[in-house]
Amino acid sequence: MVLRVSLPAEGQIPAFTDPGRIRQVVDGLLENALRILPSGAPLVLAAWAQPDAAVLEVRDGGPGLTDEDLAVAFERGALRQRYEGVRKVGSGLGLALAAGLVRRLGGTIEAGHAPEGGARFTVTLPSYETRTSA
Repeated sequence: MVLRVSLPAEGQIPAFTDPGRIRQVVDGLLENALRILPSGAPLVLAAWAQPDAAVLEVRDGGPGLTDEDLAVAFERGALRQRYEGVRKVGSGLGLALAAGLVRRLGGTIEAGHAPEGGARFTVTLPSYETRTSA
């Protein structure tokens, strides 16, 4: 595995969130990627600020997800049922829990195809400025 981390030069992205919960989300997304990532494949953790949001993205160079997988990625157990016996699977709860946490924090989470050929998970959270001025 080749880990790349991309953060803004200023080092901070103002987000109105619970750091402990975001840590759980990031840990879950990284754990999912590491479970199926081939040796030497890229794993990217990136974060950046948008005018009204903080964005966090995990991308990998693993086997990726089909369009059908993307449609059910955040449903409990959906991917476990599809891939059990084919590739390493976890409990089937990780992505559903991550999605629930992100929604409770006022954000969104999306699954997609990564440029590296694997999966991409993008978390968008309200920026501190947006949330405190509302």
